[in-house]
Parts: sequence; structure tokens; C-alpha cells
Amino acid sequence: MRIQIHRGTHQIGGSVTEITSDDTRVFIDFGSELPGADGVVKPETLSVPGVTEGEPRCDAVFFTHTHGDHIGQLDRIHPSIPLYMGATARELCLCLNRYLADKGIDRAAALAALERANTFTPAHPITVGSIRVTPFLIDHSAFDAYMFLIEADGKRVLHTGDFRGHGFRGKALIPMLEKYVGQVDWLVCEGTMLSRSAEQVKTEHELQRDERDLMKQYKRVFVLCSSMNIDRIAGFAHAVPDGRAIICDDFQRKVLDVVQTRHGQVPLYDFSRVKSYDRTDAVLNRQMMDDGFLCFIRANHFGEKMLDYYGDDAVIAYSMWDGYLSEELENKKLTALLKSRNWVKLHTSGHATPDTIKAVCETVRPRCGVIPMHSECPEAFKELFPGKNVILLKDGELLEL
Repeated sequence: MRIQIHRGTHQIGGSVTEITSDDTRVFIDFGSELPGADGVVKPETLSVPGVTEGEPRCDAVFFTHTHGDHIGQLDRIHPSIPLYMGATARELCLCLNRYLADKGIDRAAALAALERANTFTPAHPITVGSIRVTPFLIDHSAFDAYMFLIEADGKRVLHTGDFRGHGFRGKALIPMLEKYVGQVDWLVCEGTMLSRSAEQVKTEHELQRDERDLMKQYKRVFVLCSSMNIDRIAGFAHAVPDGRAIICDDFQRKVLDVVQTRHGQVPLYDFSRVKSYDRTDAVLNRQMMDDGFLCFIRANHFGEKMLDYYGDDAVIAYSMWDGYLSEELENKKLTALLKSRNWVKLHTSGHATPDTIKAVCETVRPRCGVIPMHSECPEAFKELFPGKNVILLKDGELLEL
């Protein structure tokens, strides 16, 4: 068994990992690089023979989750190569790409890839040639995210993807690894937070309490967050007092419909109180004026208009990464929306803290070593795991496992 991280050994995002046996070649994720200022993405330069160019020589690509830095390049994968992802993740991606297509953005190739993609079931292995891949559902800021246990040639490799322990389902992480994974030979682990030590990490439960307190102070609360951060939306929605409206735009409601249809039996994902805003609904508008509301917005036309009309005496809960507001990576649409308005930060990371990374490593006890990725400072893994064999690969470097 061999591993080659084509991109992601010394950066966050753009993740592409290849794992091969003598007769089988699979990939974990095929992501875009993170956008820079104003959401601009660099022109894609990564080409992988047999996957994006030339005759196809790849048996499958598995996706850990729906964030663009892990799935954003799926439309460049040769159409004969099988794709695998979580069932709800696939539906959410289809919803998003159909929305973008309706806005006039060319998403034909991405939609075609998603339409033909296979789905998997948590903890049910998929055998591709001589490689067996088992997906395990984990907590992340993207809904329906997975770790993968990859087995071949007598070796066991756990690829974590992006994960955390402080979300609503985070407590299940270590028991799941103990019960279904056990000891592995190699741990391929994300380390996003190792370069963000100053970032405050709260639990989703703590954020939900903060949102509840905010609604005691303000009748009108806007939440500026990603349309795909389902757990954040669920936590905040369930913090809203009875009698207050919960509002979003039509696209957000379609996203929530996908989740509620598939997971509505879980109380957290019952979004029946969340309504699409209708300016012609006199009863709704009167309720919003008299009793207050929680409104999910993004930096788009809907968000601007709702703030213009209902923004007096309101507060915005900014629930996205701080980096978008920094000088280096400023997203001007976000900063323009917040400018001269009353706002507070209510956010937490979608990534594992150092303590959670250590807990995962101590649970799976990798016999051969740890391979960092998805980190701007992979060297920190050596400090995190003194005495362990930490292999610092370079992009494109091949390692015999």
C-alpha cells in the first residue's frame, strides 16, 4: 500500500490524497484551493494523470464531505471513474449546484458528476479491487461528513478528513473509533487548528445558549452563516422562543427540506418552524414586527433587503470564520453587509482542537506513524506527539506504507 498526497501537506484546503495497492488506485477527496480575498479562487493548476487527464486509470474517488476544498474539483474527474459520497451529502450538493445553475453559473459538469455518484452507508465497507474502504460518520461543520478506514495489503489506514469533537454529535467520536476502528497502522490526520491557536473554540451547545441569551436582549436577530452549516442553523433555530418567527430565503428552505426529509426523525433536524419569507404574507410580517424573529441570511440580495427593512433595533450574529473579515482575506461582501450595523460574533470552528486530535491518536494507536495534512504547520504534530513517528510529506511525495 502506498500514499501520495497530491495537495494538502502544508496547506488548508485543496485536499487530494491517493492511496494505491499493486492493482488498485483510489483517491480521497478532490478539492479546490480555498478562495482568497472577495471569494476569488486561484485558477486550478493540479493535474493528475489518469484522473483529470489522459486515459482514465483510477478505480474510485471517495469524498469525505461537501466543502469545496474537498469536493470542488469533482467536475474535472474523468466521467468513467466511480465516485462515492454520503447520500445526504450528495443531495445537498445537487441542491446547491442546481441553485447556482439557475443563477446562470455553469454547473453542468458538476451536476453530471453528482447525478452519477454512488452513495454509501456509514460503517458499511466498499471493496474496490484489492482496497476496502469503510466510511464512518463524524461531526463537522459540513453535514454528513466521514472518516475513512482504508485496508489493503495487510495494512489499515485511518484518513480523518475534517472532524471535530465539540459539535452536537462530537461525543460519539471516540466511542465510535473504539468500537468500529480500533488500532490502525497509519493515521492520516487533519490539523487545521494547529495554526489557529488563538481562535476561541466553543461547543455548539454553548453557542446555542449564547444565541438564546441574545434573543433575550433583541427581538430581531439576524444570523449570518453558511447555508450548509446545518448544525449551526439547527442549534440556533431550536433556541428561538415560541411565538417568534424563524425566517430564511427560498434556497435555504430547500436545503433544510433535504435534511428534514432524510433526518427529520431526529428532533434537532426538525425544521418545521423555519419559514421561507414571503413579503405578501401580512400575518407573517405583522408577527415579525410585533413579536420579533430570527432570520438566517447570507451576503446576498435577500440579506441586504431584509436588513434594510427590518434592521432597526436588530443585531446580526456573525457565525462564520473570522478570517473573512481580516485585511489579508477580507470578503468585501461580508464586511459591507456588517458595516455600520450592530453585530456580534457567535461562531466556533468546524475542526478538531489539539486535544481532540490527541484523543483520536491515543484511541487508534497507529503502529507505524502519523501523516499530517490539511494544516499550515504540520510540524506541530511532532510537538503534539513527541516520540511518535510523524512523517512530514511534501505534496506529490510517494510513501510506501
